[in-house]
Amino acid sequence: MADSIRTQLANNVRLRVGLALIIAIVGAYLTLDKSEQVAKHQKDYRKLSVQLEQARQQATDTAWLSRSKEASQVLEELRGRDWIDSSNGLIQSKWNDSLQTLLNQEQTVNASVALSENVADEAAAKSGQGVGNSGVPGMGIMKAKLRFEAVPKTLYNILQVIDTNKQSMVVETLTYNWLGTTGRAEINLKAFTHLSGQASNPVSQSDSLDDAAGKGRVKSPVSDAEKGKS
Repeated sequence: MADSIRTQLANNVRLRVGLALIIAIVGAYLTLDKSEQVAKHQKDYRKLSVQLEQARQQATDTAWLSRSKEASQVLEELRGRDWIDSSNGLIQSKWNDSLQTLLNQEQTVNASVALSENVADEAAAKSGQGVGNSGVPGMGIMKAKLRFEAVPKTLYNILQVIDTNKQSMVVETLTYNWLGTTGRAEINLKAFTHLSGQASNPVSQSDSLDDAAGKGRVKSPVSDAEKGKS
């Protein structure tokens, strides 16, 4: 059956062109869909960061505390899909191994994975104060380029795994060039990252706000200094 299909593809130009068009349409749809998702993801991060900052400034207001907890929980859920480890090098290594395993499992030919070095500054990220290449404090973006040869069904399987993976990956661009009985694919991917331990920061900070509200006031450096003068 497979030999018959390959023979038909090799001998029928219209069939090859039609199949390539189908792959291009599917790839364009996945790319547009994922681009919208990544824009929404970043927008949600920024919105939640603003909500958390406002909640901290209104620590004695129980309504703000409630919103702070809710925002922290949603933020934790979103960040649970990031690629996480103790350093950016380990995160890249983990992602590289995952992509290599995927290409090997699908038995692609002439496969390669090239990771970008454009990740968040590690010292700034560890401090929790720096803004990485994503524009969101403590969050970074890493990129990868996949090149391989595969039949359309294998390409579809790889795209499915990328779409449903526990740690999120976004297809930025996809090209597929027909070579006769198979095709040459090139996929540019993007993924969100943050260093381990950061995901719990918003929650721990909101907990400290609860403690402060329970005591009826919030300690500050200014008030402590004034007390020392008195």
